[in-house]
Amino acid sequence: MQLIGLALLFFVVSFGFEERGTTTISAFDLHAFVMVIGGSLSAVMVSSSAMTTLRTFLCLRELVPGLGTLARSTRALEAERMKIAELWLDGRRSQAVDLAEKSGEPALRRMLQLVLGRAPEQATGAAFTELRHAELSRWQPAISNWEILARLAPSFGMVGTITGMIQLFQNMGADSSSLGSALSLALVATLYGVAFGAGVAGPIGHYLRNLLDERLGAVERCEKSVGELVARAGRDASMVGG
Repeated sequence: MQLIGLALLFFVVSFGFEERGTTTISAFDLHAFVMVIGGSLSAVMVSSSAMTTLRTFLCLRELVPGLGTLARSTRALEAERMKIAELWLDGRRSQAVDLAEKSGEPALRRMLQLVLGRAPEQATGAAFTELRHAELSRWQPAISNWEILARLAPSFGMVGTITGMIQLFQNMGADSSSLGSALSLALVATLYGVAFGAGVAGPIGHYLRNLLDERLGAVERCEKSVGELVARAGRDASMVGG
């Protein structure tokens, strides 16, 4: 993946020096667009594995209502956690265990295992630290890539600006009709870089970061529920013994 990223970067820089058919300044410049988007994509490829690169762009489905999995799974986790705790506290423990075993959420299955084993606080903390690390290892690299894109996109806009200025200087003493296209690349590339970084990649990274924080918060609440349910089981046992 790194070699593909480097090859794409080489292509992007080379493409910036290609001759353009238009000689006027316009709002859309293909060369500027390719340099900013292609350069940003090459940065992701160079810094990531193939799986992380794929997950980076699969994260875009989280923006589409009905297609996102992270927010939906977090809501399901929270709802099932509350239901399991309610069943357990109401004395319907077999139903709580059945619901946890049928759940697709590892945090809930682990939660009931710890409650049934009356795990101490240290063991519970270690188990849920492992679960949080699993969530981070799955989502953190892709989210970090979007945050990297927010910072790097303006830089690739500057790459377009530099190539445009080089062509502008080269054409000053020759064909004056090429000055417009060179100036267009110099100006529009910076615009695209800032717009993509601040208006697209940055907000996407922030949105995904919030979704991950909500997910980690739901896992943390599962950990707290273990402590509450184990404490309740202990009190019930002491009352029966008394």
